[in-house]
Amino acid sequence: MSETTLQVTSLAAGGDGVARADGLVVFTPRTAPGDVVEATVRVEGRVGRGRVTRLVTPGPDRVTPACAHYAPPDRCGGCQWQHLGIDAQRRAKARLVADAFARIARRPIAPPPVHGGDPWRYRRTLTLAIRRAGGRTWGGLRAFDDPEAVFALDDCHITDAAVLAAWRTVLAAAAHLPAGPRLRGTVRLLDGLVVLVLEGGRQWPGLQRFLHEVPEVAAVWWQPDGARRTLVADRRPAARPGASFAQVNADIAARLQAVVVARVLAHAPARVVDCYAGGGDTAAALAAQGVVVAAIELDAEAAAWAGRRLEAPSVALAARVEEALPAQLPADVVLLNPPRAGVDARVATALRARPPRAIVYVSCDPATLARDVARLEGFAVRDVTCYDMFPQTAHVETVCELVPEAA
Repeated sequence: MSETTLQVTSLAAGGDGVARADGLVVFTPRTAPGDVVEATVRVEGRVGRGRVTRLVTPGPDRVTPACAHYAPPDRCGGCQWQHLGIDAQRRAKARLVADAFARIARRPIAPPPVHGGDPWRYRRTLTLAIRRAGGRTWGGLRAFDDPEAVFALDDCHITDAAVLAAWRTVLAAAAHLPAGPRLRGTVRLLDGLVVLVLEGGRQWPGLQRFLHEVPEVAAVWWQPDGARRTLVADRRPAARPGASFAQVNADIAARLQAVVVARVLAHAPARVVDCYAGGGDTAAALAAQGVVVAAIELDAEAAAWAGRRLEAPSVALAARVEEALPAQLPADVVLLNPPRAGVDARVATALRARPPRAIVYVSCDPATLARDVARLEGFAVRDVTCYDMFPQTAHVETVCELVPEAA
């Protein structure tokens, strides 16, 4: 390990600043383009990993982080870019998407527009690690440079105040949670209702006492160590999925969904396959416009909810997309909205074999999106538009519209 002065020139996927030292590319967290920093550098293979010891000269886009947890000693890893102004964040996200298309997909594009909203208090879900030691219990996030260091969370400036209030109530009743030094919980705000998903522990004798002390929690799912997740309490007025994935940023998610629905309908489809359909929000919106939709979702709870929202001949299938998609083709439009890992290679194979008139791909990771676009030989990129679903972080949501090259 050596000490050196670094001139940061750009930002990498994941959020680190990029500099060069003695011919070595050095990735350094919590730096901004234009920064001059003193840092310790550790060589890992053919790259360096920097750790700032002193900010010598701040870059033009650097700002003071709003959250006290972002700075030492907590060094919260929930955000990567609070030290950057929001306009600079969005410019960087556009460049990261364009770079992924050029390097990985071999499809050069101009930096796409990035649409955003309020950069604070947008999160309607928050996952915390729960720790017990020395007679006390706390919940918090991990340090970006030490995943075992969990600090006690006081506030999270990107999280909805109602979610934080629910977490404080949960932690106040922590004596009635399952025994064990390490638990993990997620509080979600869905349609105005608070739900809790808890992981860890083997027995929960204090469940009823816990429920008594958290009346604002409408439903609780519990996944004991080594077991499957189950719904252990449900006080909602109408059952709907709550343990499955839900968009973090309600405002941007609604705007993005409206654009996706419009893009699909622009192709005047009679039949659409909605892959990774979740609870069926987009499938239901398309079906309401007279489109026959096959919604494919692996999570059985979410697929069942989607099925209740669709009328025949539309259908919801609880299955893996790569296994169910071939039987649902041909279709006029295929909608892809996969998790961060992107789509299985078999999905691209099926789409090349029986190409639709359009593919609308919604991605939360530019690298896997670009990889999958490269796999879709025979399709041209018609449009790429980004949405800042996760301000203060290096993540970006991208909508990519693909059409057959002959079209």
